[in-house]
Amino acid sequence: MDHKPQQNTSLLKSVETLFKRYYPRLCDFALRFMRDEDMAEDIVQDVFVRICEHGQLPTTDQAIKSFLYTSVKNACLNKLRHLEVIHNFTKAKHPVATQQDSLLELIIHSEVLAALFEALEALPAGCSLILRKGYLEGLKNHEIAAELGISINTVKSQKQRAIGLLRERLSPQMASVILPLLLLFEKISC
Repeated sequence: MDHKPQQNTSLLKSVETLFKRYYPRLCDFALRFMRDEDMAEDIVQDVFVRICEHGQLPTTDQAIKSFLYTSVKNACLNKLRHLEVIHNFTKAKHPVATQQDSLLELIIHSEVLAALFEALEALPAGCSLILRKGYLEGLKNHEIAAELGISINTVKSQKQRAIGLLRERLSPQMASVILPLLLLFEKISC
């Protein structure tokens, strides 16, 4: 009995699950290298295609995450070499991160953004919409109120409710990073 089709189907399901989970954060990570959204997305997609072609994945979650970030980093650097822009890119205002600390900062940035978006998706629709408009789109409270046809006090109370829910739902480490940033943006946008 041939188990190859079952293994292949299992691999594709695993890759699909990983793609849904990691694609946005890996695109953000690749974007830090490439400075081109389409190119970053292509690189991440190519990494997942190569996984399907080779049919092998690490077994633990941490090893998978490390493998994906390393694969994307290497693919980005290979693409930059291929395009012969490393020399120009390193002289640019924002050089390619090659130091271990810089890479870690890029990974943390991507992970924090992913955690924020996952937390926003879990909020009630009204809270999520108002947070997105206020913090991600940069609208001021009165602009949100006018756009949605609600009072400024409703906007403020929905923001407070959303921050309270985020505080409950995020891990303490993520809450200590994300919530101060949201509060800082709140002071700037008011």
